[in-house]
Amino acid sequence: LMVAGRVGVRFDANTHPGLPWRFEPEQTRVEVKPGAQTQIFYRAENLSGRDWTGQAAYNVSPDQVGKYFKKIQCFCFTEQTLKAGQKVDMPVLFFVDPAIRQDPDTKDIDEITLSYTFYPVENPARGG
Repeated sequence: LMVAGRVGVRFDANTHPGLPWRFEPEQTRVEVKPGAQTQIFYRAENLSGRDWTGQAAYNVSPDQVGKYFKKIQCFCFTEQTLKAGQKVDMPVLFFVDPAIRQDPDTKDIDEITLSYTFYPVENPARGG
């Protein structure tokens, strides 16, 4: 049951077939209070015998809540390189803008889905 005023956020993970990684959320759902910062983690593991660089694209649904879902820190902001066999925990720090409750299009939405897809990066930038 939902706590009054809270929003459920579900986490979804996908990997492009060209990237030999296992990628999954460490928790499938959290309930957040609008305005409160929440940190969650995704886990990625390079299943191959060589280094791979990936870049995550994200999608927030339903579409109309996208502007109220604010990421402060996210592994999707930069390319991620995993060495052969490496496993990493990647944080996402986010909040849901309280204005979501004032907007007639979003005030009744009580669940948001944050979905990531990791794609291979063919020619990662070398050096700094």
